[in-house]
Amino acid sequence: MTTLTTTRRGRCAGIKDWQAQYQALQMTAREAAELIRDGDVLAFAAMANWPWELDSALAERLLKTGGHVAIHGHFIPAGTRLLTPELAGQVTYDSNFYGVERSLSPMGNVRFVPTNLSQTVDWLRSRKPRVAALTCSSPDADGWMSRSLWAASLHRNVLEQCELVLVEVNPRLPDIASDGACHTRLHVSEVDGIISSDRPLVETPVAAGNEADRRIAGYIAELVPDGACLQLGLGGLANIVGECLVHAGKRDLGIQTEVLSTGVMELMRSGVVNNSRKQTCPGRTVCGHLVGGQELWDFAGGNPVFCQRELSWVNDARNIARNDRVISVNNALEVDLTGQVNAESIGPRQYSGTGGQLEWILGAQWSEGGKSILALRSSYRDKAGVLRSKIVPQLTPGSVVTTPRTCVQYVVTEYGVADLKYKSTLERARALIAIAHPDFRRELERQMPL
Repeated sequence: MTTLTTTRRGRCAGIKDWQAQYQALQMTAREAAELIRDGDVLAFAAMANWPWELDSALAERLLKTGGHVAIHGHFIPAGTRLLTPELAGQVTYDSNFYGVERSLSPMGNVRFVPTNLSQTVDWLRSRKPRVAALTCSSPDADGWMSRSLWAASLHRNVLEQCELVLVEVNPRLPDIASDGACHTRLHVSEVDGIISSDRPLVETPVAAGNEADRRIAGYIAELVPDGACLQLGLGGLANIVGECLVHAGKRDLGIQTEVLSTGVMELMRSGVVNNSRKQTCPGRTVCGHLVGGQELWDFAGGNPVFCQRELSWVNDARNIARNDRVISVNNALEVDLTGQVNAESIGPRQYSGTGGQLEWILGAQWSEGGKSILALRSSYRDKAGVLRSKIVPQLTPGSVVTTPRTCVQYVVTEYGVADLKYKSTLERARALIAIAHPDFRRELERQMPL
C-alpha cells in the first residue's frame, strides 16, 4: 500500500482536522442546489454513485426558478428527477454509454458522445464543468472516502478541475480498497460541500444466460490457459464463463477488468482467481466498477485483495499489455463476413456504447500470449418472432463499427470458434459461416466477399 496525498484544496481545508472540516462542510441538498448557477456545466457520477439528494433538490429549484444546466456522465440510474419530460427544456444530458439513457433519448435532451471508455476523463475535462457531484462512502479513520462502486465514472482529474465539488456521503456504499497510481479515494479536505444520504443503493441484476450462452462459455473456457489475466464483460455470459473455468479446473487466474460482477466474485471464492501470476498489482484483483448487488458489495467492501483504479489506467491498452496471457472477452451485436463488429447500435439507433471493447482487444493482443475474444449468439428472433442471423453479409445500414476488421481475433458463437487474425477476406467469411446458425449458412455462402 502507498501513502495517499491530497491534490485538491476544498472549501474548509484550512480548518483544524478532517473531523472538524467534515462538520463545517455539512449542508442540505437544497443549500447545495442553490450553489449551482444558471448555465452551469456539471459532471455527475453514475448509478449507485449518482447524487440522488442533489438530483431532487436541483430539479425542484429549476422548476421553480427556471434556468438551464448541462450534465455530463454515463449510466444514468432509473428514476432520476432531473431527466424527466417536464425538465427536458432545462436539462441536457450527454452520455458516452447508454443503458437507461436509450429509453430517455426520445425526449430530445439526452445525447450520445462516442469515446473509448478510458477517454471519459478527457471528454469530461474538455466540457469544462464548473461543478462535480458524486456519492462516496463514509470516511475512514484518516478522512479518506471511497468513491466506491462506480468510482471510475468520475475521474479525480475532473474533480481537480472543477470549481465546486459536492459529495453525498452514504454509509451504505462499501469502502473499496484503492491505492497507488490512479487510486479512487477522495479526502474530506478536497471537497466543498457534504450532503448526508442513506438512500438504498442501485442494484444491477445480472441477466440469466441460456443454453446457447453455456455452449459459448465452454468454447471460451477452452481458450483460457492457466495463469491467464482475464477481462470479462457484463451479463449472464460472463458469469457462465466463470462457472466453466471452475469446472475445467483452471488455475492461478488473475483479474484486471473495467467492470467486475458476481461471476468474478465466485472465481475468487473458489480459488481459481488468486492473481499470483500477474505482472501488475500481483495478488490483487483490479477493476474500475463493481456491478451487482449486496452480496458482491459485502464481499468487496474492505477486502484488501481488491485494488480499484481509474479507467484511464485500467483500460489503457499499454497497461493491459503489461500482463502476460491477457484474455479479453467482450460482447457483439452483429458481425459481418469481413469481420467488422457492431457492439453498440441497432441500425442507426444507439443501444449501448463504444465502451472499452477496442482498448481491450488491442491490449490483449499486445500482451505476451494474449487473446481477444468477441462473443455473440448466432441468431435472435425479431419482434415478429422471425429468426434472424447475427452473422451477416454486411452490417445493418446505419450500424456503427465498434471494432474494425483489422483488429478482430477470435469470434465465438454457440457453434464454435472462428480465428480471423491474418486471414484473407475469403478465409474470414468461411470461418464465420462455419459458426453461424445452420439455417443461414447457405444464404451466407451465396453472399461471400470475393
